[in-house]
Amino acid sequence: MKLLLNWFTLPVFLSYFLLVMALVYRLSGDYNPLHSDPMIAKVAGFSQPILHGLCTLGFAVRAIIKCICKGDQDKIKSISGRFLLHVYPGETLVTEMWLEGSGVIYRTLVKERKRTVLSGYVELRGLTSSL
Repeated sequence: MKLLLNWFTLPVFLSYFLLVMALVYRLSGDYNPLHSDPMIAKVAGFSQPILHGLCTLGFAVRAIIKCICKGDQDKIKSISGRFLLHVYPGETLVTEMWLEGSGVIYRTLVKERKRTVLSGYVELRGLTSSL
C-alpha cells in the first residue's frame, strides 16, 4: 500500500436506505429471518433485523460506478470487500473512495454510528485520469 500522500481523494457518496429495504431482498429468494424477524435478530444479538451484506456491497459499488465510472458498469473488472459490521435498514451509508493503481480503494461507513462497515478494492478497466 502506498503512503496516504500519494492517493487522490475522491468525492464522498451518500446512500439512504428505506426501513423496508431488508424485506425487499426476500423477493430474491433470501429467506434468512435475521433480515426480517425482530425476535431472531434479538436472539442473534442485534437490536433489530439487519440489512443483507450484499446489499451494502451493492450500494458501495454503485457509488463507485456513479462517481468514478461515470455510470458505465462495464468498467468494473473485479470487486473485493471485507464486511466489518452490520447495517440496520434506515441508516445512511457514506462511501469514501481513493484512486490507487488501476482501481479504487473504498470504505463504507454508517453515518449515524460513525463506524466503518465495509472496506475493499475495485479493479477497473481503462481507468483514465480525467475524472
